[in-house]
Amino acid sequence: MRFAAIGLGAATQMFHLPAIRRTPGAQLVGGCDVAPARRADWERQTGSPAFATIDELLDRTRPDVAIVATPPDAHVEPCLRALQAGCHLLCEKPLAPSAAAADAILDAARAAGRLVAVNHEFREQPIFRAVRDGVERGAFGRLAFCQAWQLLDLPPWDEPMPWRAGMANRALFEGGIHLVDLLIWTFGEPARAVTARLSAGFHAQRDADAVQLVTLEFSGGRLGQIVVDRLCRAATRYLEIRADCEKASLRASFGGRAFVQVGVKRAEPRGVRAEFGYSGLAWAERGRSRRCLARNPRDAGIIGASRILRGLIDAIERGGTPLSSGEEARHVLAVIDAAYDSHRAGRRIELDAPAAAV
Repeated sequence: MRFAAIGLGAATQMFHLPAIRRTPGAQLVGGCDVAPARRADWERQTGSPAFATIDELLDRTRPDVAIVATPPDAHVEPCLRALQAGCHLLCEKPLAPSAAAADAILDAARAAGRLVAVNHEFREQPIFRAVRDGVERGAFGRLAFCQAWQLLDLPPWDEPMPWRAGMANRALFEGGIHLVDLLIWTFGEPARAVTARLSAGFHAQRDADAVQLVTLEFSGGRLGQIVVDRLCRAATRYLEIRADCEKASLRASFGGRAFVQVGVKRAEPRGVRAEFGYSGLAWAERGRSRRCLARNPRDAGIIGASRILRGLIDAIERGGTPLSSGEEARHVLAVIDAAYDSHRAGRRIELDAPAAAV
């Protein structure tokens, strides 16, 4: 299957190019980028041609799948152009700047008979997959509550990439989208309503959302909660999740983790306890006891992207839905849209039922 990349920046280099190289039968046929230096680097690195325009890339290489990895506000036009050329899509997150913009992509994909997948790669990393599998199997009982959180000492307005810093008042669309997607995916069903409060803390840009408190409602009166604090001066946590089930809490902590505890701590067993994971751990916890469920290797992000890419290939060749479908990504965007609406209106926002089940 022939792949071409639109946008040759960090996401393509970190995730998509390694994923293609790891996938049997995936052939890289070219890329395009507006920056001449990136095009030159691409050709030296991959041996495939790089073009200055999307039309030239699509006309010259005729890919089966277009990977869209431009900045978030520039996803819609490349996606539509690729669909018009007959390509399936693998798009970086977020699929579009809003749910309404995502509808234009999905409508075009349905009209063209093409599939759309979105690289929400965290959900397919071993530690988060272990939590989701534990919930889905029901081995730990029914899921009652799930919480995802992020603690960073990096205000959104201080992001090193200019386009990220320019989204300081829409940070939930960038880093926060991982938490929204993971929470919904862990429940395994669409959210029904959203309540949110956002804050800039002490920053002069009052509409910047450096602190985010988002509550999602699911069937059976169950709740999920997202907490993002990007003004944290304490120990940072890029992404953690806890799924509280009837028989145990399932935990996952992303990032390098090396921990040794010696002695006595209230509510934990005495003695020595060691934990190690190159890029994170998942475990089941009940009272003072815990059992490791999975460890992330160093290349966990590439593993997640590779699984999503292979899932799209399988769906194209055998029929069915990609692992991280465009419809799922559209629902995530609807939740984020509702979170901003809830904050501005100061009230709970009910969500329309999505066209496709999550």
